[in-house]
Amino acid sequence: MPSTHRPVRLSLIIASWALVSTCQPTAAQPPNVTTIRPLGVKPGETVDLRTTGGNLDGAQSCWTSFAGETPLATDIDKNGTDKGQTLYHVAVPADAPLGVHGLRVKTERGVSSLRLMLVDDLPTVAEAGGHQSPDKAQVVTLPAAIDGTIDNLSRDFYRFTVAAGQTVTFEVWSRRLGSPLDPVLILYAADGTELAYADDTPGLSSDAQAVHTFSEAGEYIIEVRDMQYRGSGNHFYRLRMGDFPALNTAVPASVVRGQETQVAFAGHDAAGTQPVSVLVPADSTTGTWSVAARKPEGTTHAFVSVAVSSGQEFTEQEPNNAAEQSNRVDIGTRVHGRIDEPGDIDRFVFTATEGTKVEFIGMTRELGTPTDLSLRVLKPDGGQLATVDDNGTSEGRVTATCAAAGDYTLEVRDLLHRGGPEFSYEVLITPQQPGFRLEAGSDTLNIPAGGVAAVAVSVVRVDYGGEIALSAIGLPAGVTATPAYIGPGTNATVMTFEASADCKVESFPAIQIVGTARIGEQEVQSQAEVQSALRGQWNMTTVFPAQFRSAMTLATAPAEKLSVRFEPAELQFKRGEKPKLKVIATRGEGLDEQITLATNPAKSAFPGNVNMAMKPIAKGQNEIELEFDTNDKAAPGAYSIVLTATHKKGNETTTVSTPALTYRITE
Repeated sequence: MPSTHRPVRLSLIIASWALVSTCQPTAAQPPNVTTIRPLGVKPGETVDLRTTGGNLDGAQSCWTSFAGETPLATDIDKNGTDKGQTLYHVAVPADAPLGVHGLRVKTERGVSSLRLMLVDDLPTVAEAGGHQSPDKAQVVTLPAAIDGTIDNLSRDFYRFTVAAGQTVTFEVWSRRLGSPLDPVLILYAADGTELAYADDTPGLSSDAQAVHTFSEAGEYIIEVRDMQYRGSGNHFYRLRMGDFPALNTAVPASVVRGQETQVAFAGHDAAGTQPVSVLVPADSTTGTWSVAARKPEGTTHAFVSVAVSSGQEFTEQEPNNAAEQSNRVDIGTRVHGRIDEPGDIDRFVFTATEGTKVEFIGMTRELGTPTDLSLRVLKPDGGQLATVDDNGTSEGRVTATCAAAGDYTLEVRDLLHRGGPEFSYEVLITPQQPGFRLEAGSDTLNIPAGGVAAVAVSVVRVDYGGEIALSAIGLPAGVTATPAYIGPGTNATVMTFEASADCKVESFPAIQIVGTARIGEQEVQSQAEVQSALRGQWNMTTVFPAQFRSAMTLATAPAEKLSVRFEPAELQFKRGEKPKLKVIATRGEGLDEQITLATNPAKSAFPGNVNMAMKPIAKGQNEIELEFDTNDKAAPGAYSIVLTATHKKGNETTTVSTPALTYRITE
């Protein structure tokens, strides 16, 4: 990888910082995990896993994707009573796959959002503190992984010893684990001479990676800091140092169940890393598979993951730069390749019948590769049919209609004409069919006992504008999903979940929101993803762990003193009509003030030509009548509406949701 050598010398640094707390928890708030220690755990070991954050008192258990549920450690005095931290004795299975994993914590008030950590074969060294200057650098023995935190206006220094000719890979995992840290790595000789510098290593979501071969034996220093000298208790990182290869991703990035595949690697050290044979069992239901790699004489591993599919996968075969060398593939194939050198162009040819609509979906940055993908589709006569570059994190998505039968060509290149061992890519060549993709607004649902929790669901439509019915699978006993719809021509709705009064959710159930639509003669389904919601909590990392793309769970929370419902729970009426319905409140003790009602969301909750004026439930009253306002231009179909009810008295505010009301408009 590119690394900048700058002829500077290291100076002593005096750092100052301020610790600022903005956490103001209330009794009803669910737990929130901000940091995990250790940030990496070793297969086969039992570790004391400490979570810090907010509202962690009343903790019951934690869940990790490698060990399942682990109860709160009971042999530690007052463990589980501190709002800021909890500890668990987690037994890491010996066969736990290396790589990125997830953690959640459950308390009596609900479940936390997903946080990321690593399973790592490097021994973990805890940050000792007081090492913010070179002369006080913390001494470590390689190989090692150090879990640290960068304070504001601060730097961390570590001192280590190497032999002459020894090659060491240094990499920081921070943004890829959801940290706000924008890390910089600087390697120094003992006299302060800078030897290597790494910042924003291409493809690693602003994380840093460097490889250095030491010509002389002796002591050296590595520095970690934020690019803009920012820091806080949440600016965490894991610094890995060892003889593992510096990798970005796998090539191919997907493998087929039941089919042995030779997986190579993309990255700075890819050329010196041997391919690994991967065989995912044919009956496996996993969507991803961890792949670990090491150098021929290495003792420690780098790790990447591959997607697992049941479709057609094809890895490019060189040479394929010239038109006559194009690799032949079928529509419906996911192709994998690498821009081996600057200016390289990879070509794939496929046969299409007249009128076929083909979609080309690129993937690079999300996989961890720096390729800025540029796609060009050529007609049988060589003329350009379609082109696209840089379309968000997907790195290019374009649809082409093949007007005539024949052979069409897909050209793949880097937009900036770069290339090298790390410039891999993936492109799905698929027939475009009407359908849709769903995104849920949260990865957690904390449902009050006897109450309701709401989650926004949005849709991206593809040649389909009709209604979409929403349902949920994997719900535990006592929890139901209220029927909900994304109506014709609309792109979002709010879905609600209800828990019985005596419901107590055990464990950490994996739930899924599913959309179903009848498109022509086919029933089409799509599972909601939570990428956008998690990215927002993970400081907008671009490298997203695919195994958590649809990771949702739920828990029960303490009952609220207020509940609100529609009567009736479903309505059907003709467009232009103005039906009425009631909103009925059940008030608990002391909740005798006015109850304000608002649509969820506050704007655009209704389709065009449909509305409903909001009125509060008056003080001392338990219901209000509301009226739909429609005209003859309202689109027929099924829709849903959810209201948020708010009661304020003194310093106490209670906010609850109605179950979703389904209403169907007819001609």
